[in-house]
Amino acid sequence: MKKTTIGAILLVIIGGLLVLTYSWIRPILFEKNQRNTSDASGKLGSLTIGGDNYLGYWFLTAPEMRKACARDGLQIQFEDDGGAYVDRLKAFADRKLDAVVMPISSYLIHGEAHKYPGVIVAAISESRGADGLVSKNNITQISQLNDPNLKIVYTADSPSSFLLDLTIADFDLTQLAEDPRWRVEVGGSRDVLKKAEKGEGDVFVMWEPDLSKAKKLPGIHDLWGSDRFSGYIIDVLIVHRDVVQNRKEAVATLLKHYFRTLKVYANNREKMLDEMGRSTDLKKSLLDETVKKIEWYDLFENARLQFGLPGKTGETVNDGLISAILANTDVLVRTKRLSKDPLAGNPYLITQSSFLEHLQGLEVTDPVKASNANISFDPLSDEEWNQMRQVGVFRVEPITFQSWNNLLTQDGKDTVDRIATLLRNNYPQYRILVRGHTAPGGDENENRKLSLERAQSVVQYLKAVHELDPHRMHAVGAGSAIPPERKPGESQRAYLYRQARVEFVALEGNNI
Repeated sequence: MKKTTIGAILLVIIGGLLVLTYSWIRPILFEKNQRNTSDASGKLGSLTIGGDNYLGYWFLTAPEMRKACARDGLQIQFEDDGGAYVDRLKAFADRKLDAVVMPISSYLIHGEAHKYPGVIVAAISESRGADGLVSKNNITQISQLNDPNLKIVYTADSPSSFLLDLTIADFDLTQLAEDPRWRVEVGGSRDVLKKAEKGEGDVFVMWEPDLSKAKKLPGIHDLWGSDRFSGYIIDVLIVHRDVVQNRKEAVATLLKHYFRTLKVYANNREKMLDEMGRSTDLKKSLLDETVKKIEWYDLFENARLQFGLPGKTGETVNDGLISAILANTDVLVRTKRLSKDPLAGNPYLITQSSFLEHLQGLEVTDPVKASNANISFDPLSDEEWNQMRQVGVFRVEPITFQSWNNLLTQDGKDTVDRIATLLRNNYPQYRILVRGHTAPGGDENENRKLSLERAQSVVQYLKAVHELDPHRMHAVGAGSAIPPERKPGESQRAYLYRQARVEFVALEGNNI
């Protein structure tokens, strides 16, 4: 072949390659030029976040959030999976998602199979009544739930199922724990509402906005919900470990604009409700009611109250997120949703505070809201204590005393320490009746005296060691007059052993 022919062929090939290269690079150059000559300077790429339509996540997709991120060259893609936590975690582990939002309990359950591929960088919100149980009017107390013949309708693998788990665990509903006949699982909160409308069941567990709709049904009673406790149903933002390691600027930008977006809408509630309404198709009245049942955490609350980062002298600091992880783990292990603590007692394995630590130095944050520890109680007379309504009896391991007196043993102190954590962090708004009991036999007057002295000893320990409000607690001695309910298959010896005990009863006013 002639050299001129070969040269011509090479020129054609080279020309073709140049055309292909230009056609490939032209869009990149065009996009770069657009960014360099506009307000959308910088290029941080995109972050894909997996979640669902729970209103608590709305600020991640709010118009102000999208606009602010776009100005810094960051695009937020939010993928709604309808609440499929198993699929969400698998996609997250497979790196199809950069981040996910979900309750702590869901991450503990479903993240274990994937060795917890992400870390919690922020607490998003806490349910303050957005999740709850409603029941037919003949069921008015939590203790009445301890019946496997009831039909309790709920959504599996959801905040509703966890709400049931913690109620079973904290109030010792042993028959529900051991006999699954009561379980009626459906596909979602709307399906639970449909069952309630048809009267197909005894108790219905759901979330907003379906919960508010159910409370208006005839013959339905508000029984229990996330407005009666705290430190459990907390939704968090979890970022993949690879993204934390390799895309720090993108994560920092996401969090910076998220917290600033919270401030924008906090200062303009009408704007927030209008934009929420357009994106959720909820009526404004229902939307306003639902928003009141969700507590969103701003930067200050995340840094000081959730991650325990140090602040100015005198500021309240609390590692609430760590306490919440431990409390959720305890419930899941006790209800056998987890076989053991998957974090081996180290919740810091799934948290990352460095982004918040950086952000809190960039802007002045708002003063902290009053924490649960600051709830105060007025003193009550004996008659007023007797008028309080019983909410439920907390589950607690036996509290041991020294022989023939009312002094706590070291094991007894350890047990009271655990109940103190529960009362302070998770049920701060309830008054507590500390009720002592003895086994039957002997002089009943002496039994009542001993049971009262032991209840008083526990109250004194809670006041002196844990600084619980003395007006919050009331000690009584029941002697042997109120034996515990016997468990199915329990031996006589085991039953007699359980009769001498100290119970912690949650109480609230009749007007609640």
